[in-house]
Amino acid sequence: MTPARPIIIYGKSYNIKNLSSEIDPEELAAYVDGRMKELESGPSKASTLDLAILTALNIARELLELRRENADLEKTVDEKSSAMIEELRLALGEAQTGSSDYS
Repeated sequence: MTPARPIIIYGKSYNIKNLSSEIDPEELAAYVDGRMKELESGPSKASTLDLAILTALNIARELLELRRENADLEKTVDEKSSAMIEELRLALGEAQTGSSDYS
C-alpha cells in the first residue's frame, strides 16, 4: 500500500496517495495550484471554493479537448496505416505477378 504524502494546493495541505507511477503528486499539486492562482489574478475576487470549481472546470475542458485531439490523431493514424498497408499489398502483389511473368 502506498503511503499518503502531503501536498500543498492554494496554501492548504492535503495528504494523498500516489496512484500513478507516471505522475508525481507534487507536480500535480503545483499544476492545480498554478491554475488556481491564474484565476485568482483575474478582475473579480472569488472564494476559494469558486476558484476550485472554476479550476476543475478548466482542467476538465482541457482533458476533453485533449481526448478529442487524441481520438482525431488515432483516426488519422488508422486511416494512413490502412492506406499504406493496401499500397504495400498492391505493390507486393504486382511484384509477385511481375516475377512470375519472367519465369
